[in-house]
Amino acid sequence: MPKVFKLSFQAEGVDNISVEGELSDSEFAALNQYLHQFDDLSQCRPLQEGFPCNAHVKWDKESGLKVEAELPDRDTLSILLHRMRPFILHDEPASYIKITGILGRKLDNPYLRRLLREQRELYDGRKSQQLMRLSSGDIVINSEKVLSDWLNSHEYHRDPDKRKAIDDLFARTPGELMKAMLVSLVVDKVQAVQNMAAIVALVLGKNDTLKFTIHVKRPAEAPKMSSGSSPELPNTDESLNRNSNERVE
Repeated sequence: MPKVFKLSFQAEGVDNISVEGELSDSEFAALNQYLHQFDDLSQCRPLQEGFPCNAHVKWDKESGLKVEAELPDRDTLSILLHRMRPFILHDEPASYIKITGILGRKLDNPYLRRLLREQRELYDGRKSQQLMRLSSGDIVINSEKVLSDWLNSHEYHRDPDKRKAIDDLFARTPGELMKAMLVSLVVDKVQAVQNMAAIVALVLGKNDTLKFTIHVKRPAEAPKMSSGSSPELPNTDESLNRNSNERVE
């Protein structure tokens, strides 16, 4: 039997916007499964205790490129990736992609669609590239493609072709910088998964309210850095500091 939902919210300059719809049994089950998965994720040690994800990148003509990074140890990262697996793998019944697809079809409102689009950009690395775009040749390192290849060659699966491509990237890129970008992309996914859990809980009636801000202005162009040559700017001093030490509530 279809499950009915109704949301009411306010936007700047607009009052009493209502969105309602129906969820099929399978959609209802998938959304509930997503929340169960998120509960498992939020209880894992890396998110309960926090972990470092900081990188400082500096380049000048005299000393060249320098990278200083503070990153989680391998065991901490493995625990986090294990709990993130049902969200990341597309074939999972309550993957992030499937759940955002359901919500995108059901929440027929421009404000909510924009909110979902911003979360998708956070999840798939586009937000990261607005801050800094790191490339090696024609490959964008802080991208969904490279992260997916790394997961499928070193973490979730052992694809030999993808492993060779990723190992070649590590060989051409300062190792700590490559690791920092990959971990940062994972942290972005965790944040997007958490944000989406709040929206799912609202649709299912498990939360009463949700406050959110839609960012309208974006940087015109992110700084670009290529691992095979000097940065485009004569002197750069970029920091990547991800707040991953807060507990998920």
